[in-house]
Amino acid sequence: MNAEAFAAFYDRFFGDFLEDLPFYQGYAERAGSPLLEVGCGTGRLTVPLAVAGFRLVGLDISLAMLDRARERAAAAGVADRIRWVQGDATQGVPEGPYPMAFIPLNTFLHFHTLEAQRAVLAHLHRALEPGGLLLLDCLNPDAGLLQESGQVHLRMWQEDPESGGMLLWFEARRVDAAAQRLEVVLLVEERQPDGAWRRWAFPNVMRFVWPGELRLLLENAGFAVEAMFGAYDLSPLREDSPQILAVARRV
Repeated sequence: MNAEAFAAFYDRFFGDFLEDLPFYQGYAERAGSPLLEVGCGTGRLTVPLAVAGFRLVGLDISLAMLDRARERAAAAGVADRIRWVQGDATQGVPEGPYPMAFIPLNTFLHFHTLEAQRAVLAHLHRALEPGGLLLLDCLNPDAGLLQESGQVHLRMWQEDPESGGMLLWFEARRVDAAAQRLEVVLLVEERQPDGAWRRWAFPNVMRFVWPGELRLLLENAGFAVEAMFGAYDLSPLREDSPQILAVARRV
């Protein structure tokens, strides 16, 4: 995905999503600062965690996302609690040690080859302190996901009654179960106040992981899996769970 171009839309779609914040904050209270967030984006989680009193390092590959994150942190008065770093986690992460690191909201799947996922886990293992926690949030490849191939869904729309503007977000998926490859195209259409429409397409590729495979990946990278949940309320992981929330500790 062209993250630089998508940065202009990210907060409009995801900026208010905080259902996962208590999950990370609960473990952060157990682990302490500093926290490392891989794929911090525009600071959707980083800034609220800093407001809660934690110190953080936010890593993202997109400079445009990080520029928006800095603005959000400054507006919240926590700019001094966060260090923003531009970089690719497959090549390395900011030097620790950290008592906790986390990769939220399917970001781990955007490292879309097995080699890339292994590399990220290896870098995080080196960056965590002994016994440090790693939290991963990955979509659960249930039967519903595998049947969505080729379908287009309207995921969200926003209207501005005053200006007459409208923003639509469509999503199309193509699934290759054998390759564990999920190709997603985000289609964004915006109606301008003058009635004209502008359209963008953001293609993306993810490599989804099965729960047992994720456990093996973590164990092979030197982690012990403490828990695997199926939702942010810490309910058990089941076949139809929306997420795989893995909590692992550096051995």
